Amino acid sequence: MKYVVDAADVKGVKKVPNRVSKLLLSEMSVGIKGFSMGQNVTEVGSRIPEHAHDESEEGMYIVSGQGRLITEEGEQDLVAGTAIYMPPGVKHSIVNTGNEDLKLVWVYSPPLQQHRKPNNA
Repeated sequence: MKYVVDAADVKGVKKVPNRVSKLLLSEMSVGIKGFSMGQNVTEVGSRIPEHAHDESEEGMYIVSGQGRLITEEGEQDLVAGTAIYMPPGVKHSIVNTGNEDLKLVWVYSPPLQQHRKPNNA
């Protein structure tokens, strides 16, 4: 089915510090233009480094594991079932504080530039 993506079929991008990110729903995979969605798996003791998205809102949902969200506003413990909203321009990082991989699903709206087809495609 052209609108369904199985994460097991998507090659992850290994990043430093140790984590793997998979772009699941995008303009390239299913033709979606209003948002992009993917998955991030952060190893024990690792982190998603501090960053911000200038033009995109980001939603995240913790699927499994434990972590800590760090922003200029403070810190918040994260567990499975926690949903997070990051407005454009807000610096944030997430640390895996548990004893298993921290798995989360993310959504960007509008999609990040690298989640869109090149202009000439």
